[in-house]
Amino acid sequence: MRAMVLRGRNLAVETVETPAPGPGQVLARVLACGICGSDLHAARYLDDMVAAARRSGSTQWDESVATAGIVMGHEFVAEVVQPGPGAEAWRPGTRVTSMPVMIDPAAPAGMAAIGYSTKYPGAYGEFLLLSAPLLLPVPEGLPDEVAATTEPCAVGLHAVREARMQPGEAALVMGAGPIGLMTLLWLKHDGVQHVTVTELSPERRELASRLGADLVLDPRETPVLEAFQQATGRPAPPVVFECIGVEGTLQQAMDLVDRMGRVIVVGVCMQEDRIMPMVGINKQLTLKFVLAYTPAEYAEALQALGKKAVDTSPMVTRVIGLDELPEAFTALADPRDCKVIVVPSR
Repeated sequence: MRAMVLRGRNLAVETVETPAPGPGQVLARVLACGICGSDLHAARYLDDMVAAARRSGSTQWDESVATAGIVMGHEFVAEVVQPGPGAEAWRPGTRVTSMPVMIDPAAPAGMAAIGYSTKYPGAYGEFLLLSAPLLLPVPEGLPDEVAATTEPCAVGLHAVREARMQPGEAALVMGAGPIGLMTLLWLKHDGVQHVTVTELSPERRELASRLGADLVLDPRETPVLEAFQQATGRPAPPVVFECIGVEGTLQQAMDLVDRMGRVIVVGVCMQEDRIMPMVGINKQLTLKFVLAYTPAEYAEALQALGKKAVDTSPMVTRVIGLDELPEAFTALADPRDCKVIVVPSR
């Protein structure tokens, strides 16, 4: 099969072996896969990501990914092609998605990551293996490109649920990239009356407005706290979602949030950062770092997309083929795009 392979820091479309399904697995044809920020990070900082995982006690990462070629891609919708032994209930032609992990008793935690393992290629290729017990059928009528946003949609859902929003609270979302916008969608879905979004890109600010933000600001041009105070009558937001993940933005979030407030750290900063702990102490802040989602949240995100309770379709700004994928990794440094979807058959 054809797939985009990451070797060191080089990305190239190559011909690789098509995997064969084992017991409890299915071979699936990739219909669509989103480009994730973590994949962009991996293409630049894979050694750092593996080191950070080990430092935090994670056993999910296959250490060989730092030197061997891997096929990334974990925001996918696929079509069952061949069920393995014990997975015959999944008929060929069924559209499915799944959390991007494989049940693997040989793995340290009994699970292995899809796309960040040399054993289980991801969805930047024509085919991939999936664990049958983790499969979810894609709701009928949900377009492939939208179904492929289930995974980041679940990330936004998890961030909002971990914030424990209280009735009457307002929120500030820093960053209108895919995860910031997913967070916005779930805040509005859950009935938060006022959500301010800050973003540098005019294209992404326009998207935030379309997706329901009550106030959208360019922080270079408008003092954020003053604008928030005028819009809400509050001194500061009680909850700030930091969805940017670059050096300095965590301290900005701590400065912006109200006393006794909560900062939900969703953005992934790949460098060491500095904060002023005394600001957090004086304001008695809570910093909550969040990761991914639960299986129940993944299923809830998929069902919400199927019922159009949340609509991520405006975020899909470009659909490309496999051969365009290496160049797209470079182009995504330009924030005019939001969610780019790869269709391998295109």
